[in-house]
Amino acid sequence: MRNTVLVADAVRRGKNNFSKKDVQRETQISWGTMCKVVDNLLADGFLFARKEEPSGRGRPMIPLCINPEAAFYVGLDIGSSHSHAVICNLNFSVIFRTSQPTPRYTGQEAFFSWLFAFYDNVISESQIPSEKVKGIGLAISGNIDTTTGTIVSGGNWGIKWGANIPVLEKLTEHTQISAFTLTTQSAAVLGEYHFGRKQGCANMVTIGLGVGIGSGVISDHQLLLGQPTRPIGYIGHMLIPGNQHECTCGFHGCLESYSGGNSLAEIAREQLPDRPELHSAAALDHAAANGNPEAIAIISTAASYNAAGIASMVQLYSPESIIFYGGQSRSDGFLFNRTLKAFKEILPSERRTGIDISISNLNGYQSALGAARIAYENFF
Repeated sequence: MRNTVLVADAVRRGKNNFSKKDVQRETQISWGTMCKVVDNLLADGFLFARKEEPSGRGRPMIPLCINPEAAFYVGLDIGSSHSHAVICNLNFSVIFRTSQPTPRYTGQEAFFSWLFAFYDNVISESQIPSEKVKGIGLAISGNIDTTTGTIVSGGNWGIKWGANIPVLEKLTEHTQISAFTLTTQSAAVLGEYHFGRKQGCANMVTIGLGVGIGSGVISDHQLLLGQPTRPIGYIGHMLIPGNQHECTCGFHGCLESYSGGNSLAEIAREQLPDRPELHSAAALDHAAANGNPEAIAIISTAASYNAAGIASMVQLYSPESIIFYGGQSRSDGFLFNRTLKAFKEILPSERRTGIDISISNLNGYQSALGAARIAYENFF
């Protein structure tokens, strides 16, 4: 991680009471290098030194403070059903947030027109001077090539494999601000690591249960970033024996092709054609909770598929914490609780010992926050 980020993070953790000595202790950067970084940040106005009155003999400590209004970072999360945006100041306080439905993809021209309007409205409504925005993080529900900044696919909202949409190039051209792209799943776990209920947990896995199903990984404090040909956490596309349903990715048998929110609605239409009141994931979940045997059967199958994916992440990454998010991650949800039950049944108790399981407290903004954070890490 860049030294400027390490120093600013240390000052932030010190709650504006750290001296240079404290910062050096926290960062373990050599004294000379640390002093140079601090001095540059002071000169550029990102930090300021608070004057203290002497309380005894010797030179008084000079606390370093973040200048929160010196820089802002935008996080955009383009989800398959809804998109979220946050703006964070340099102290990483959220000063603006908003969300809106994501339109179905119908082509690059319409997509970029919508994306640019979404960004422009965020800046306009927040009343942040655009010149103070120092970086943009863009999280996308789908397959992202982070090296080129292209959207390879986004099946759940209409983008077929191989689309290769140059979103980084176009967004940077429109905003004239440096940007970084990553998947919604990767951004979510980064957001949880820095801002969620288990922030700082060295080994963390997030599980997104919604229209799509995916996972993100923090391993030994490091975000694991996959690529389309080397995916990390794409549990929604695990092949489940016996599942013949076609997935939005084009394959048959993916976990998500049965357990995803839209897929459950399709399953209900297929298996219960005469029960239109059950033709949605929410209606199925409610009916199962109220004892409907047909709904229980469909939901229980989905839960067993979910459990297989989650157990695989535990086996692969040995997390200390699993954090759920997404529309199907509700403490009172039948599918969610049946998923946890199935997970505990298939994974040996010794593999589950010590794992903290919880639901995100970031109210759907975990990926937008993670996107803002990675923009800060790359462009500060």
